[in-house]
Amino acid sequence: MNVLARSRVGIHRLLVGSVHALVVACSIATPVLATPADQPFQPGEQIDMAIDYLKVRAGQAHIAIGRPEGSLWPVVTQGRTDGVGSVLDIREHLVTYWDAEARQSRGSVLNSIEPGDRHTDRSRFDRERGQAKVETLRKGLTREHVYDVPADVHDLVGALLRLRLAALVPGAHLEFPVFSGEKTFTLRADVEGKEILETPAGRFPTVRVRVHGGPEGRFRTERASLAWFTDDERHVPVRMSADFAVGTVTATLTAYRPGSPYAVAP
Repeated sequence: MNVLARSRVGIHRLLVGSVHALVVACSIATPVLATPADQPFQPGEQIDMAIDYLKVRAGQAHIAIGRPEGSLWPVVTQGRTDGVGSVLDIREHLVTYWDAEARQSRGSVLNSIEPGDRHTDRSRFDRERGQAKVETLRKGLTREHVYDVPADVHDLVGALLRLRLAALVPGAHLEFPVFSGEKTFTLRADVEGKEILETPAGRFPTVRVRVHGGPEGRFRTERASLAWFTDDERHVPVRMSADFAVGTVTATLTAYRPGSPYAVAP
């Protein structure tokens, strides 16, 4: 497998593999529930990140919180190949439906374009029954699967948002169930401490989290992953680094725009 082929694998998972380093700290603390307007992220927020594979620019990601409908907020995550990876047209558009009052994802819709393949994946959590229902549309055929999941499980993007609501306390250790689209696995994390990071978006005081565990297969992490968040109430992701069997993928913040509580529908 040459470098470009491996880049394709890295970018294909930029929205799920890289985020493994983030999602596990969601249960560091169980804060008092707040109204949607009290949350540190708001509709209108935008996060841009550059994706490097083996230290070479290979893609970009854009995360934005859209217009809410009551307590339901659409979180749009877009990723595409760039730089050395641009010879392979890979694009992903993921919409996660975040329930701002329940602080959980209700489900998501993923549209993915890869060389020789296009597919749409729809997932929905039925927490009363402890199930995740996944529907995949590919080449005109629809496949449906139902998976048993814990009641407190999160998908990747939903868990990232839940994390940003928690207190990141240095020295904390935690374990957390995550549904990857086919399987539920347990991630374990240690909050290590604080660090100053320089990025294209600026210089940030951050808190660093070391993560162990993840899904099996070619996207299994070879070593612990690392994630850095702004050391303030927003907990904006600043950098993520994960070593997979196919190589190291790093995401770095390039631009940030905060949202506004005035955009929250009453």
